[in-house]
Amino acid sequence: MTVFIPAQQISRAGQDRPARPGAEVPYLLVNPPLTDPTAPYHSIPYLVGATQDRGFTNLRCLDANVEALNLLAAPDQVGRLLTKADELKQRLETQQTLSHGDELAYRVAVSCAGLEPDFAQAAIWALRDQTDFYHYPTYQEATSAIKLWLRLICLDGLPESYDGFEVRVGGMANLSSYEDLCDERLIDALTSPFDSYIDGPYTASLRERDWAVIGFSVNYISQLPFALRLARVARRIRPEAVIVFGGTDTCDAVRFAKDPAAVWSLFADADVIVPGEGETALCDLLTAVRDGTSLAAARGVMLRGHSYGRPPIVYENVAALPAPDFTVWNWDDYWSPESVILYSPTRGCYWNKCTFCDYGLNTDRPTSPSRERPVDVVVRDLAAIQQIGRTIYFAVDAMSPRYLRVLCDALSEQDLGLRWSAELRLERTFPQRGMAAKLRQAGCIAVSFGYESASQRVLDLIDKGVRMSEVEPILRDLATAGVGAQMMGFTGFPTEQADEAALTYSYLTDRPGLWSLAAIGTFSLTPGSIVARSPERFGVELLPPPPNEDILRTLPWRDQATNVDHWPGEAEDRIAPELRAALDRPVDGRPWVGGTDSAHTLLYFARYGRDLLPASAGDDPRRKFVGARDCAVGFAELDTFTTAGDMTTTFIALRERGGAGYRSMSEWYRAPGNARPEPGHALVLPSGAVVPLPSGVTSTSDGMRRFIAMAAARPSAE
Repeated sequence: MTVFIPAQQISRAGQDRPARPGAEVPYLLVNPPLTDPTAPYHSIPYLVGATQDRGFTNLRCLDANVEALNLLAAPDQVGRLLTKADELKQRLETQQTLSHGDELAYRVAVSCAGLEPDFAQAAIWALRDQTDFYHYPTYQEATSAIKLWLRLICLDGLPESYDGFEVRVGGMANLSSYEDLCDERLIDALTSPFDSYIDGPYTASLRERDWAVIGFSVNYISQLPFALRLARVARRIRPEAVIVFGGTDTCDAVRFAKDPAAVWSLFADADVIVPGEGETALCDLLTAVRDGTSLAAARGVMLRGHSYGRPPIVYENVAALPAPDFTVWNWDDYWSPESVILYSPTRGCYWNKCTFCDYGLNTDRPTSPSRERPVDVVVRDLAAIQQIGRTIYFAVDAMSPRYLRVLCDALSEQDLGLRWSAELRLERTFPQRGMAAKLRQAGCIAVSFGYESASQRVLDLIDKGVRMSEVEPILRDLATAGVGAQMMGFTGFPTEQADEAALTYSYLTDRPGLWSLAAIGTFSLTPGSIVARSPERFGVELLPPPPNEDILRTLPWRDQATNVDHWPGEAEDRIAPELRAALDRPVDGRPWVGGTDSAHTLLYFARYGRDLLPASAGDDPRRKFVGARDCAVGFAELDTFTTAGDMTTTFIALRERGGAGYRSMSEWYRAPGNARPEPGHALVLPSGAVVPLPSGVTSTSDGMRRFIAMAAARPSAE
């Protein structure tokens, strides 16, 4: 395929540059917002371990995510936003009609009325405090305040555009559409809550040195809009720098591109894309910059101006890699009382057969090939990591049973005092080999299983290699050993019947003492999965994707037996509400306590055991960060106002009708809502939920007010 590339872009790609001595190759590696601030991702420490081993030591690692969030939580920043919310509320109350967008903003403004400017910072400090963090009622108060703050900061951009620490996928923008992702005004609007950081500390970091290479590690879709803007700023300030994009979501943007050559219109400010593992690629790029030679010799990279049949992915020799360098981060910045470190003793999956799987750095199989680091080297790595923290998450696809046994024996022998967790397969040999006790002795506090389905027929279609008759003995042994079990599954696999979907829930609800957490999602069809490559085997007809989507992350499909169409994002409506509720435990989702494999969940497992929560979890919080408040409101029936859920529902409907994006969503956003002017009062609960009060009930001591507060305690902030 021939693609026209402007001459200035070809030269920018670094064909020949002046040589720089190794010590004079300054490079900046950036972890962009928006993602989990409780613990850092591990990709950049692995890159730095490799580059420093090659003598490239003139570097800085910038976790722009946690730095920005800490800045935005400062009282001066929050105080300005609270003033803005109050002014917005007063202005909207002068209008006779509100649009859907106005109603979204008004909900947030009312939810934040009466708050103090230090509420967000105080909540973050509580998450770093050993006492407050491990007192679960106080912890819940802190996380509730942070969720409310995340809604507040969106008033600087598009209301409700963030869903926790993620850009809302079913929101105002389509993160799979070049029309949206290449619209600088839209990207600026999505990221504008972070303006004070981008224009301040981030820009100062770019001016700190004459960076020769600037790399953006984009591992989650929510980081992509921010990375695009940060790269645009970097290009303006450092026009001669080699700008590199890598990370799992960068890989997805390349692998799932409808037109592979068009990815350069998305990564408009990039010179280089790394579509796979990055240690070799970055070392080769730095070497080329040092020597003043062409970047084309670098392995595992894509260069602007070059054509590629398949993405050039390098699978690293994990056994020979230098140890990752976790000292690159300021661990005190993160929102946890203790450091939780992600470390990968293996890469890839030894099973690598599951027909639904399509994860990360692969081109012709469900995931990357399995590679193992020698256990003695792993133990040496972990002994060094112990200086930073003793809670480890082994970030792996799946470790083989043999490797797991050897690793457990080595950890037991060395007795490093580590507490760890990992995702494992439900291996039938676990009970016979006494693996539960072996895991516990080695410091394992919890494991997560891709349980997928409780239907044996569906498991066989998935090619999971698991017999349901073997699952309960495994879970029972783990429970006896005191190791938590986190069960992950999904419903909606092709040909699955309603009773099979319900069984995936009831299998767990019938065995409540054998698992600690469960997360059951809905099947999504991805282009690289075996199902998508051989749809006829599974009774699937692939449907045309929306024409405005350029990154085909998920595919619509039709069940040939029922002639029912399935679109990504649709809710599973075959599960009875009471069955779904029975699976829920009184904990939260990621990144909080209750989120599978989250840093906070691991710390709670380490402190309180496989039950996760302390026996005294029902105590009152030691202190509150956001109290219940009376608020005068200018509209009746606030419960009919537009919600973020309405926005997502509209997005899905538009997607099914031919394409959702900023253009079509803006029409809905501007359309009239349900507002009816009528002065009154409402009770704003600590979660941000707004409960209209009967006429005359405004006093904080009023019995009716207390009754309403208890009846609506801790509802969704929606």
